[in-house]
Amino acid sequence: MQALTAVKRVVDKVMEWMCIIILAVMTVLVTYQVVTRYFFNKPSAISEALAQYLFVWMIMYGSAYVFGLREHLDITVLKDKLHGVPLLLVELLTNVVLILFSLVVLMYGGKMVTAQQMGTVDAALQIPMGVIYSAIPISGVFILFYAIYNIFLAFDNYKKGQSGISKDAGSTM
Repeated sequence: MQALTAVKRVVDKVMEWMCIIILAVMTVLVTYQVVTRYFFNKPSAISEALAQYLFVWMIMYGSAYVFGLREHLDITVLKDKLHGVPLLLVELLTNVVLILFSLVVLMYGGKMVTAQQMGTVDAALQIPMGVIYSAIPISGVFILFYAIYNIFLAFDNYKKGQSGISKDAGSTM
């Protein structure tokens, strides 16, 4: 479990820095867009399109990162009342459903859409739309990793007699 937690910390840092870099680039692009539009009356289509696509990437990667930190919206009315095997089963069921969603919708479906869109070129950026859609399967890989980690953590906590999974287990925060 310690090795998996160490890998999770590395993945958390990668996700954290990806989100920081995307947000920084978006800030520069939007500032540039405002300056060119309002001061020079020449809006930049490239910076506008790139900022929009980076925003989508930020949402996808940020969602995976927040899920990994266990800071996402979670209704715990049922889980707070459970202990032992029932809590373990709820944790397992939740994460198995997330694994299936990640595998089927995000990774498989995202890969199909990404491959399908490689022939379509964005008008402003002149890059294949598949590059933009690649955020879907990539975020699916991260969510898959975090769900698998959560299963191992649930078993580890069950063996130790702890109830539930702490939010900061193995996180970088």
